Amino acid sequence: MNLKEHLTKYAEYNLWANKRLTSKLTELKPADWMLEQKSSFTTIRQTLLHICDAETVWYKRLKGESLTEMPGKNFNGSNDEVIQMLLDISLQFCEFVKRSDETSLNSDCNYKSTTGSPFTNAVSGIIQHCLNHSTFHRGQLVTMMRFCGVTGLSSTDYITYLREQVNNQK
Repeated sequence: MNLKEHLTKYAEYNLWANKRLTSKLTELKPADWMLEQKSSFTTIRQTLLHICDAETVWYKRLKGESLTEMPGKNFNGSNDEVIQMLLDISLQFCEFVKRSDETSLNSDCNYKSTTGSPFTNAVSGIIQHCLNHSTFHRGQLVTMMRFCGVTGLSSTDYITYLREQVNNQK
């Protein structure tokens, strides 16, 4: 498997896992979204917005735009809108990877942090980092959702995704 195939599969996995997780968020009571819990971000809503922000910021950087603040900083939309934002940016990220060629995936990306500090990283490394970051916070969301009483959460592990892909091809 070459780099493009690997990153495409991983971006497709990220979208699949975000869809799987967000489908269970509908079981939460409105108050559960804002229930303070001990985690990197103290509420389910804040954690979900953080994933959206990170995927958006990294996507924009890959497209040549460096943001000066997190997109969700002043977001006041509904919980359903947060879910849709996450699914939309995950799809855009996935499509970006699919449209990229090996040369661009192996190239460097120059960008600035939200505070204006310049950095250069490999495009492939940025993609891997961003998607891995989302996986980390999805794990936190699962724990937070369980604390709120959500049961029957399906695995969002990468190996589960790969197994489903094999079974779907049969």
